[in-house]
Amino acid sequence: MSTLAGTKSNNGCPEIKPEVKQLFNKALQGIQFETGSAVIKKTSYPIMNAISKVMVDNASYKLLISGHTDNVGSDETNMTLSKNRADAVAKYLITQGIDPLRISSFGFGETKPVDVNTSVAGRTRNRRVEFKVEFLK
Repeated sequence: MSTLAGTKSNNGCPEIKPEVKQLFNKALQGIQFETGSAVIKKTSYPIMNAISKVMVDNASYKLLISGHTDNVGSDETNMTLSKNRADAVAKYLITQGIDPLRISSFGFGETKPVDVNTSVAGRTRNRRVEFKVEFLK
């Protein structure tokens, strides 16, 4: 429970700035990994650095990082891969100076798809890293 003042339209909870929401939406498909690996591709660094800046600029943010996969591979492999990818994002942010206590990472494997896994486009959308902000007291 946060003691930060919020807006009436958000039931008294603090609002996340529209530009931060836009960045997090861009990151859904913008953070890329080597195939079958938790190695972040260098093309993802600009988005990761922008997220680092958001965290530096907003000291009350706690970031929840969720890794997701498509359904290719075993359930166990996908769960491990999604957790490792979320952890890799968290570690990158920590190397950028973000306090580890402000970051949590989770892997959901293929359990929370946002699209069908029967098409290339659907599987691509299901392979993602999501960010959710909680507010520190």
